[in-house]
This record gives sequence, structure tokens and C-alpha cells, in this order.
Amino acid sequence: MKEPKHPRMGKEFPYTDQILLLSAVLFFAVWISDSFVFRLSDRFVGVVPDVIRIAFFVGLEIPAIVLGFYSHEALFGKKTVKFTLITDGVFAHVRHPLYLSILLAYLGFFFGSMSLVSLIPCICYAVLFDKMASYEEEDLVRIFGDKYIEYSKRVPKWFPTPLRKNSREQMSKDVKGDRVDPHLP
Repeated sequence: MKEPKHPRMGKEFPYTDQILLLSAVLFFAVWISDSFVFRLSDRFVGVVPDVIRIAFFVGLEIPAIVLGFYSHEALFGKKTVKFTLITDGVFAHVRHPLYLSILLAYLGFFFGSMSLVSLIPCICYAVLFDKMASYEEEDLVRIFGDKYIEYSKRVPKWFPTPLRKNSREQMSKDVKGDRVDPHLP
């Protein structure tokens, strides 16, 4: 089990880096094999017009890149590390934006090529990433307690909902724009 680098920092799911790398390699191996080598899903490409497939591809890839960039920046981009619960930025809209960005990217490639075979790893990774996120959330509850529980009630785990604006405003009032957890020494 991978221990955190700092005692107050949450644990990652065991072998997260290897799982994410392997998921990318396997997804793209399946996608490339189906889309360009074996062409098992070729008959479905003609069902959906190119302009719609491209629109879905771009419509999923751009948010995936933006979400991935901003969540990575919030988690790993700071020179000075404060071990706090991050509830602003992309984390005010979804609790696991980095995992979500990966899933959106995979779905974008699926829609771009209509490779039905590549939908299988997408579904498997959605289940796997949900288990990974749940594991990590258990540790975040241990570290942040009620503060994380309240955050998880206000912010959806996977799918941001624009109708939840009032709950985000309330959360901003609760944390007063300060990401530092007053419960930590």
C-alpha cells in the first residue's frame, strides 16, 4: 500500500500511477486496433455523420484537457505545499476532476471513431476509477472529517451540475475563500 508522502496527506489508491499508465496503454491499444487495424466497428462509422462525430470528439477532448490541466495544477502545481482540503476551482464543481478528465478523453476518442470495442475499456475504467476515488475518499474523511463529508454533500463525485450553484455559493461562504483547514495543526 502506498503511504502518503506526508502524514496528513491523503493516501492514493495502491499503484495509481501504474494503473493510470496501463489504462492509457490498453485503451489506446484497443482503440487503435479496432479503428485502424481490424476495423471491427467500421460499419458503425457511417451511421453517425462525420460532423457529429467530430463535434463530440472536440466537445469532449477540450473539456478533458482543461479539466485535467486545472485539476493537476491545483493538486501538484504549487511550490509550497499546504495540506488542505481543496474546494475551489474545478474542485468546486466535481470531487474527482483528474479521473473525470481521463474518462472524458477516452469517450472523446470513442465518439470520434465510433469504435464500439473501445467502449468496453471505457466502461471498465469508469468502474475502476470509481473504486479508486471511493478508496481515496475514505482517507479524506479520516483526515478532514465533517468538513469533507459536508463538501461531498455539496459537490458531486463525477458529474458537475449547473443547478447546484447555490450549494457552491454556500460552500464558498463556509470556507471564506481560505483553503486552509482550521482543524489541522
